[in-house]
Amino acid sequence: MSARKFAITTTQLRNALLCATAFGIVACASTPMPVDKLAVAKTSVERAEQAQAAQFAQVELQSARTKLAAAQSAADKRDGEAAARMADQADVDAQLAESTARAKQQEQLVTEMENSLRDLRNETLRGNASGSALTPPAQQ
Repeated sequence: MSARKFAITTTQLRNALLCATAFGIVACASTPMPVDKLAVAKTSVERAEQAQAAQFAQVELQSARTKLAAAQSAADKRDGEAAARMADQADVDAQLAESTARAKQQEQLVTEMENSLRDLRNETLRGNASGSALTPPAQQ
């Protein structure tokens, strides 16, 4: 009867060893570091900065920078899943900051063009009203 207890204990020990080995393999096969996603997010933040997002889209740019820093921190801690998620969010926020900055720059340019056209119209109307409008040279 004692031999049977020993056989069960050996089987249990073998099963426990197999489980520990399986858990070790799973732990080593964790999510790989998203180096490419981190690089894409960093490039997107740099593009937003070049598009003057600091001036025209401060909130969006700051959000992108914060999430990029969180992604790098997660990567440093070997948390590939969190790093990938935060890098994706940083990329999207940076793209939003860049687009917002470019749109606001275009709005500013349109406003300047409209003001210039208005000034030209006013000058033309003043010139016509005073009778000093430019006349074309006489043809010979």
